[in-house]
Amino acid sequence: MIDSHAHIGRPEFDADRDAMLARAQEAGVTRIVEAGTDAASSRVAIELARRNPLVRVAVGFHPCDVTAERMHEMDEIEALAAEPEVVAIGETGLDLHWPENAPIEVQEEFLRRHVAIAKKVGKPLVLHHRAAGERVADLLEREGPPDAGGSFHCFAGDVPLARRVIAMGMKIGVGGSATFKKSPLPGILREIGIDHVVLETDAPYLAPVPHRGQRNEPAYLTLVRDQVAAAIGTSPAQLEASTDAASRALFRF
Repeated sequence: MIDSHAHIGRPEFDADRDAMLARAQEAGVTRIVEAGTDAASSRVAIELARRNPLVRVAVGFHPCDVTAERMHEMDEIEALAAEPEVVAIGETGLDLHWPENAPIEVQEEFLRRHVAIAKKVGKPLVLHHRAAGERVADLLEREGPPDAGGSFHCFAGDVPLARRVIAMGMKIGVGGSATFKKSPLPGILREIGIDHVVLETDAPYLAPVPHRGQRNEPAYLTLVRDQVAAAIGTSPAQLEASTDAASRALFRF
């Protein structure tokens, strides 16, 4: 299984990172895409990938962390984007959920810079879109999506948005939130099919049932796979094969 989005470089894993990675491999996880959230965490992600071949990297600046004063850090993101361990650009995007975030105009400036970098280096985008899915799609349509495509991480839209972004070469990221009782994601997947879906954990966040509210980790991807497969009426093996194929195509594994 491929975990297409995680944050295992975060302090939540400092006490047991090696054991956590061993549990992931024991569970059948073959790749983890570690997503940076600023220049410093992107550097840490690359260092982690150099120590552990299980890990590959997305370098980027999370929309909850951007400020106008930090735009200069994008120069380092652009330099890091060419490193061989880097398979994607992100986590980038827009977040209209938290009122303390930077103004949307600042977030959009960062997102446009990420789009330009993705086009320059020929790598896909990893997109955050909390409470802003349509606006992220609008910006991508204006700028033109990168030829390498991307993923709408932790997809939080509806069927029309899913079809809209798939038409732009994007994958639909599905993780622990799909196992929550009121999640619309199983219904969306039944409508759009699984050919353009990638599985993810977003560890340490969004742990699946029965670990909801606890620290998430890549080994729990089996729970996402099994529960989502049951909810949409397919087998875990079929869902794993399809989503792994989509991740391999997206990240060029």
